[in-house]
Amino acid sequence: MSHTSWSWAVELTSRFVKKPARLSHLLERLPVGMDSSHQRRCRFLLTGVIRNLSLLESVLDALLRKRPRPGMWASLLVAEFEIMEEPDKAAKIVDHAIGQIGKRFSPREKAMANAVLRKAAAGLEEACRQAPVGSDALAVRYSHLKWRVERWLEEFGLEATTRLLQWNALDPDVYFFPISNAAAGDFGTPTPWSPYRKVSGDDWRSALRRLDDGEIYIQNPAARLAPEMIADRFEGGSILDLCAAPGGKSLYLEQALNSGLERIVSVDLPGPRFDRLAENLDRSGSTRIEALASDLFGLDDPDLLGAFQTVLLDAPCSNSGVIQKKPDVKWRFSEDDLKGVIALQKSMIEKAASFVSRGGLLVYSTCSIDSDENEAVVAHFLKTESGIGFKVVESKTSLPWETPHDGAGVHLLRREA
Repeated sequence: MSHTSWSWAVELTSRFVKKPARLSHLLERLPVGMDSSHQRRCRFLLTGVIRNLSLLESVLDALLRKRPRPGMWASLLVAEFEIMEEPDKAAKIVDHAIGQIGKRFSPREKAMANAVLRKAAAGLEEACRQAPVGSDALAVRYSHLKWRVERWLEEFGLEATTRLLQWNALDPDVYFFPISNAAAGDFGTPTPWSPYRKVSGDDWRSALRRLDDGEIYIQNPAARLAPEMIADRFEGGSILDLCAAPGGKSLYLEQALNSGLERIVSVDLPGPRFDRLAENLDRSGSTRIEALASDLFGLDDPDLLGAFQTVLLDAPCSNSGVIQKKPDVKWRFSEDDLKGVIALQKSMIEKAASFVSRGGLLVYSTCSIDSDENEAVVAHFLKTESGIGFKVVESKTSLPWETPHDGAGVHLLRREA
């Protein structure tokens, strides 16, 4: 167990509890050249605390009269998560944590931490043994904000909501699909969703090499739903992929549509996301995909209007279907944010429709499982002037506790010829 990884996990946890931020942004603060094993350990500890934050905090709060200062609070959270993961090593974990705490805090704070952490294992065991009843208890036990739990209970019911919360508490699997013949073969583990394969723990060095060489693309199988829906009805022509970064859907489409595809124009906002899109397309050696840096609402080239036989809009959303792999979303996204993103989705689908040719396809997708961001947005669109002449052909929703992979909502519409 590295002191470096532990102390950095505490530092980043302290920043998160002060102001929730993207995991990726926090991890960018790690020192350049930090040993890869230390990076992985730090990521594991930080992610584990964020994924289980409410549960960990509730156990500690029961053992304290008041919360200590942020650095100490973060130290307790990191050590408590380690105990949660390996309860049979609780004594060793506490000894290590107290040694680290003693280097930064006063003897009194060290004694307090020692007393609290010695009791944490029993508190965690008791908290996990009790069956949560009601939205408050579910939110604490499975570490979600109460407003999300209440929405899911209303939409899906108690049993499905509990299964979703349990799913979100798991460590995510990592999947890829090959984008060259060289990536085929026995690498990775087969899945029910061909051509996707799963990366095992021993495959990471090889996976990173293959990713750098443009042989594979890391992507969850849920992302295949929109491209496969397009492939089933594709009659040739050009495709406009909106909000395309980091490029996985464009790459999947190019591979799936071997004949009849003229080009794919992949659009995203200028900046880091677009740079990543361009890099991924370049690495893959794609010949039929063009990257275009633009704001959707500033995409006013008259040559593009009505020019695409297929338009795919993978809209920004609440990420409610991908919380398992993005646990920081639970704490960063508010109920007011949801109202704002739904308004944005409604505007974006209307704009996207202007690029669809007569008889063409419009595919609206999100990585949300909430009907307000999926069915309700499409229903609203069909009532607008922009939606005149469009009809829903097919809809799919991936519920992660059933599929079992990321959640998503996909709706395919066709414009009258």
